[in-house]
Amino acid sequence: MAYNASAAFVLPRHIRVKDGVEARGITESVTLTYRSSQYQILTLTAGSPVTCMLPAAKNGAYFWIKNSSSSDAAININEPAGGSTITTTTAGQGALVVSDGSSWYEVIKA
Repeated sequence: MAYNASAAFVLPRHIRVKDGVEARGITESVTLTYRSSQYQILTLTAGSPVTCMLPAAKNGAYFWIKNSSSSDAAININEPAGGSTITTTTAGQGALVVSDGSSWYEVIKA
């Protein structure tokens, strides 16, 4: 469905997502759910790459995922259906992934 409203919805204040940021150290792969924070700051303390598995595709869902590791180990961000890699982040990189209800997509990687 395309956006077709004639006027913008204006918020009079900044948005604050309660419990919306999760910063944690990881040594193995993680699986996100819709109870997980939408902003994931993951510090990989293992030396080998791990996987961050997304939940089932849901229209409008998104996650910001940052690899805040100091090592060169990567975090592969994978789709749950089939486990294919959507994007890979290395130390210091982050990615915005979004879903249209049938798939996940990388929108921004920096």
